[in-house]
Amino acid sequence: MDDVPWTSTPLVGRSTELATLLSAVDEARTRRAGAILLSGDAGVGKTRMLDEVATGAHERGFGVLVGHCTDFGDAGLPYLPFTEIFGRLAGERPDLVESVLTNFPAIGRLLPTHRLIGAQPVPQEGQLDRAALFDAVLGALTALSTSEPLVVIIEDVHWADDSSRDLIGFLLTRLTSQRLALVISYRSDDLHRRHPLRRPIAEWSRHARVRRVNLLPLDDTDSRTLLTALLSEPLSAMEERRILERAGGNAFFTEELVAAASMGDADAVPPDLADLLLVRLDPLSDDARQVARVIAVAGRRVPHTLLTAVAGLPDRELDAALRELIDAHIIEHPGNASYYFRHALLAEAVYDDLLPGERVRQHAAYAKALKDQTVAGTAAELAGHATRSHDLATAFEARVRAGQEAISVAAPLEALKHYEMALELYPNAAEDASIDKTWLIVETAAAASLSAQHLRALKLLRKALADLPAEAPSLQRAQLLMPLAEIALAIDQDQEANEAISQALRLTSDEPASVFKAQVASMYARVSDALGRPMEAERWANEALQIARDVGQESAAGDAGITLAQLRRRAGDPIAAAKQLEEAAVRAQLAGDNAAEIRSRFLLGSNHYEMGDLASAKTSFLYAAQRAEELGRQWAVYGFDARRMLALTQFVVGEWDEAAATAHTDSKTPAAAEAALRAVGMAVRGGRGDTTVAEDLERMRKWWTLDAMLPIIGLQPAVEAYLALNQVAEAEKLIADVSALLTELFQTEWFMARIRFSALGLQVLSHRVVHEPTAAPELVARGAELVSDGQSTAEKGLPPGRVLGVEGIAWLARLEAEWERLRWLADIDPPTAEEHVATWQRTVDAFGYGYVFEQARARIHFSAALRAAGRVADANEQALLAAETARALDAKPLLDELGGVETGAGPTALTARETEVLALLAEGRTNRQLARELYISEKTVSVHVSNILAKLGVRSRTEAAAVARRDGLLG
Repeated sequence: MDDVPWTSTPLVGRSTELATLLSAVDEARTRRAGAILLSGDAGVGKTRMLDEVATGAHERGFGVLVGHCTDFGDAGLPYLPFTEIFGRLAGERPDLVESVLTNFPAIGRLLPTHRLIGAQPVPQEGQLDRAALFDAVLGALTALSTSEPLVVIIEDVHWADDSSRDLIGFLLTRLTSQRLALVISYRSDDLHRRHPLRRPIAEWSRHARVRRVNLLPLDDTDSRTLLTALLSEPLSAMEERRILERAGGNAFFTEELVAAASMGDADAVPPDLADLLLVRLDPLSDDARQVARVIAVAGRRVPHTLLTAVAGLPDRELDAALRELIDAHIIEHPGNASYYFRHALLAEAVYDDLLPGERVRQHAAYAKALKDQTVAGTAAELAGHATRSHDLATAFEARVRAGQEAISVAAPLEALKHYEMALELYPNAAEDASIDKTWLIVETAAAASLSAQHLRALKLLRKALADLPAEAPSLQRAQLLMPLAEIALAIDQDQEANEAISQALRLTSDEPASVFKAQVASMYARVSDALGRPMEAERWANEALQIARDVGQESAAGDAGITLAQLRRRAGDPIAAAKQLEEAAVRAQLAGDNAAEIRSRFLLGSNHYEMGDLASAKTSFLYAAQRAEELGRQWAVYGFDARRMLALTQFVVGEWDEAAATAHTDSKTPAAAEAALRAVGMAVRGGRGDTTVAEDLERMRKWWTLDAMLPIIGLQPAVEAYLALNQVAEAEKLIADVSALLTELFQTEWFMARIRFSALGLQVLSHRVVHEPTAAPELVARGAELVSDGQSTAEKGLPPGRVLGVEGIAWLARLEAEWERLRWLADIDPPTAEEHVATWQRTVDAFGYGYVFEQARARIHFSAALRAAGRVADANEQALLAAETARALDAKPLLDELGGVETGAGPTALTARETEVLALLAEGRTNRQLARELYISEKTVSVHVSNILAKLGVRSRTEAAAVARRDGLLG
């Protein structure tokens, strides 16, 4: 366990904060795990407070583990603080770590011995499941806390890498009954608006087991107490006052100002902080100052072995210099064979004071020691030093190694950063470098795709293809086209995917059988299936399987088996397809083909969804999303799609709170994925009456072309929001814009979502005909075009042999019912009462497969049609069923549509229906227009008008309208 750092600085004015921190320690002893987020400005005393917490924990019989985050400047080592924690534990308590590795072998990936340059690979090969790693860290800390309660301190989280932040967030959500306390410190003054830690801090703070402690600057009394404690000789009142004013309650600044004053005249202390900090080095020997500079170049902390290799001093002189620095309280030596500046500000000041040439030479010395493996170090460290010393060939190779290491521990974002830097450095690669540029480009694109940055991946691959010389080998070009096709297909760029994979297929046609050739054939089958070419898809899927068998790698074409299962589903055998998909998922999991496994599990859920088996669909999507999370593919294609479809399925079945939770985003959510999930959240918000969803969808326009599902999902709530705001022109323009976009994206006007869009268009026309009765003929004519578009799409939008799924059938029924409603309201070629009832009956039945919101909406219109037909009892029954659903969903728009429910408080209060009649009456509607709009007879309208006049105590419709406006009865 970590030694408690010794410090002579007294802790002043922090009794309340310290009590809060130690209370978390005491609670952990009683098996109530908890966490503290300790924040404060640089120099305010966080590290000193943590020293005190560590001391208190030791006195209480706790073990203390400490990990630090370091500012690498560009891309660092994923999970660095946890590598430090388990690495130090391995050095000091190998017996404990051996036990931990036995039970949690994934921890081996984090041990320094497996992350250093030239390290032996860990027993498990390939990429590590992200969930397995997170679970292993949690399990290891829990196991360690069973023998003795444990405090885990992670310092300087403002410098944490993305993966470390994710892991910290995971641990915070799993605090239950462990004998474990987590203390996370960070600089609050570093958290600017775009700092990646801002959102995690807000999310972490919401957990019940997490408390926040913010160290504010010391007040005047405490500052003076600290000053007095630090002085070895008294200062004049003027000098003390000047120090206190300059320090501003910052404990570290107070210490530095006192130390500077002790060296001479306090007036000579430079006003600039960097100069103030550097004053501490002035009285030291040349060797001590040089060693301080060497340590600063390493970062805040450096192992003794590495410092010895780089410092360039004999052991005796180095030891003397280190002792001098320790005695001057410039560096600390906690007893674990490493040194660090006692404050990061001092390290930064020393580094910034170096001349450019000095920096380059020192970084070069570090790079040489790491490259030659004179001392142990990671590829990320070597890359940083080599880059800063302008050894770009070494930096290139180190970046590639660091990227591979990051992928192996499920940290694709860090891998992407390293790979992109490697690509920039590729012209500087050594002549004998064995790293193929095409391979590096493909790996970079894969890391971008895993990080949900698909456009970034496509841009990279397009440029690489454009830059290829005409005489480049066919196989090289195909190797770039293959991932381009896969990523383009993932974001609905079907035509680009088709062009790319068709070209790759031609380029490999004369190649001998290989795993890559099988993969190209398999991808061609997938694209053919997506474009509605079932015969071609089946042919090339079988061809892929045969090539894979010929080379003895049948698992290489696992994706082809999934495509064949998809074809069976589309051919009308969904039950057999589901069985094939389940088998394919198991085979892929056993073969370690993560992408194929997630694809098959997602498609299994889609299969159930299209059949209308929403319960099974929800189960399959949930498992697919969980597996994607475990495999570190939660933002890759199909992994993210599973999460979105899970949220959408929850919305459809009426689990709106659960859908909103599934669609919730946090700081770990990539921007494109965040926009896509927000669209599902908009469906919930819109269904509950939030009209801001319309402007939200408009703001997300830049994402529409990247993800066609986003506008498809977001259109309906946005249109209905515009109607609620009576912004009809905006609603019609939005439908037209989304339709035009999808026509361009899908290269056809008969995309299946057009059925729903046409139904929405008719809904808008019905809204208009009520408010613009004189425009009825024009609106009905436009409605005829929309119903024709929707019906034609149902006929022409599917490939031969495929039929509409249950959702398509339901929307087609809604389309036809909306068409009859429009003609009824316009009184132009209206349906008979029986025809009108029948179409809405079909719509209610069609949405009965499980779409509770749309079925409730259909019931409202069905009720109105029944009432107009004189079937009042049946109408009331449908209205009550709709109201029950609306209340369960908290769907205010539906409740507002149910105007027949009385809401008055007394005999003279207007019912909701009467209020609705009054509002239309005030707009000048005739009884006949009112009857058409409200689906009631003119006789019933007359009764409502008589009741309204009597309740308001007026004699005319004009007078009733005036009273209504005067008394605010129209809302």
